[in-house]
Amino acid sequence: MIYSKPSLKKTEHATVPLTNISELAIDAELGSITVHGTKTSDCDITAEITVKALTKEKARSLAEEVKIETETSSNKLTIRIRKPSSLSGRNIEVDFTIKAPMQLRINASTHVGSINVSNIQGPIVASTNVGSITCTQIYGELDLESNVGSIEVQYADDAPAACNAALTTNVGSVEFVGPADLSAELDASTNVGSIETDKPLTVVGKVGKSVSGIIGSADGKIRLKTNVGSIKIK
Repeated sequence: MIYSKPSLKKTEHATVPLTNISELAIDAELGSITVHGTKTSDCDITAEITVKALTKEKARSLAEEVKIETETSSNKLTIRIRKPSSLSGRNIEVDFTIKAPMQLRINASTHVGSINVSNIQGPIVASTNVGSITCTQIYGELDLESNVGSIEVQYADDAPAACNAALTTNVGSVEFVGPADLSAELDASTNVGSIETDKPLTVVGKVGKSVSGIIGSADGKIRLKTNVGSIKIK
């Protein structure tokens, strides 16, 4: 019989006023990250924390030492979790839910967990080793990477036509939904999977497991890549 370690769950909350902050960085070792842009001047942070230990009492004791940690450096606010040194990464999971000004630049990373970003006007950089990445109602440049997990992107209808985006996953599908008047150079490639597009595309070269072409006036650059998975452009 396999016994699981006792666990304890708790919620931490913090609100950080943002003055002269243009970038928000979130660092999670194990757990999901959700960021939603709002018309606010503060950063509202909720952390759902799960701690595992050999006993319920030990889990409770360790959990009391786990806190949200924020650090401001130059124009960047970094959010992470402060934990006791005796608490290994596999025994703690933290799911962040963050509401922040929509004009910020977002930089989010986790080792195992999904990343969801919505209603953000600034550039977005996101990476996870195992987990999906979803960005909806966004406006700016994208640099998204997952080792094992799908990537889905939906730009806002009124986003600039010239999209600059790089979406890369090793195992997983890629779906890119651009603004109605999307204008970009496109490079898409997969080793095992199909490539489909609903956008009028002027193809450069041969069509196979990789496609290069021009959408609209080619004002931006879009790079979509997966090793195992399908790619859809809408």
